[in-house]
Amino acid sequence: MVSLPKYLKQSDRELENKFRFIQHQEDARIRDATMDPSNSKWTFGVSIDDSNRYRNRYVNIMPYEKNRVKLNVYNGNDYMNASYVKVNVSGQTMKPGFYIATQGPTERTWDQFWQMCYQNYSENDSNDSVVIVMVTPLVEYNREKCYQYWPRGGSSDSIRIAEKVQDPGEDDVSEFEHALKIEYANSRRYDDCYTLTTMRLVPVDESGEELGPAKTVHHFYFDQWRDMSKPEEVIPIMKLCQHSHSLNKAGNPIIVHCSAGVGRSGTFIALDHMLHDTEDFKIDAEQKMSSGGQMVGSPLHPDKGYDHDLIEQIVLQLRAQRLKMVQMSDQYKFIYHAAKYMYQHPPH
Repeated sequence: MVSLPKYLKQSDRELENKFRFIQHQEDARIRDATMDPSNSKWTFGVSIDDSNRYRNRYVNIMPYEKNRVKLNVYNGNDYMNASYVKVNVSGQTMKPGFYIATQGPTERTWDQFWQMCYQNYSENDSNDSVVIVMVTPLVEYNREKCYQYWPRGGSSDSIRIAEKVQDPGEDDVSEFEHALKIEYANSRRYDDCYTLTTMRLVPVDESGEELGPAKTVHHFYFDQWRDMSKPEEVIPIMKLCQHSHSLNKAGNPIIVHCSAGVGRSGTFIALDHMLHDTEDFKIDAEQKMSSGGQMVGSPLHPDKGYDHDLIEQIVLQLRAQRLKMVQMSDQYKFIYHAAKYMYQHPPH
């Protein structure tokens, strides 16, 4: 008999009530930021400045000022629509989760995205790697959801990212220390669910000469998840979590984006942290074996001393760091469904 944590025994109605509570809390934060933007801890700061309007893919999704990612520029605008996200649930988290949640790059922001990728990892570590998880198709219903910002084929396929980024027709510029070059290495499709593309990201001068350590980029493109919806199946998204997490270096953020960087991105982050870094989903390495060599019972054991709802606590933390993380009630309920699936079909 599988022993489930209490929070995985709730009805859909109970989960929908909790989701409404989470939404009401966010509504209160938005009111506070709107009524007193100068003093509110929830202010959106420069993200709502008119000068940054083209840097936001959607007019209603902006980062909180308190934890926005600031581009390391030596001149000009440091804004991009991205948020540092940390997850640490008291009594459950074994290792704090560290992520960057961001919108899907646009034709006018893709170069800033790559500068952010390089800057948020150790500049002196030649063995460092960047993990990017993209959980959106490029196009849905003939509408762009994300710009094609990475090279996808050919051994010599590469893209140069200029050190000075200025939007045509706009009095807006970001100047960086170096230009960058992103080079395609290889790609592989996994289970017809996601594509892993390996690339090389390196600073270069005007002639193309390399100036510093290169970073290996692991780009996961999961194109089976439509906007404003939950994943169709549990197993593919679990495989994506496991694979991307396994390639991330301890202490580095995993960069996650969909189109707006909230609904699907938040759902992925909640699943990833829950499955890899919490007590209730820790695999029992000392599980007993039967005389026939089979494991006895489940390798997952809920912490009986934990009286809260782990998933609710994770999503509450996500929502306090970026708007609309886990945007839809179906996405919220899917996390519980996936968690229950893990208890009923645990890894051995």
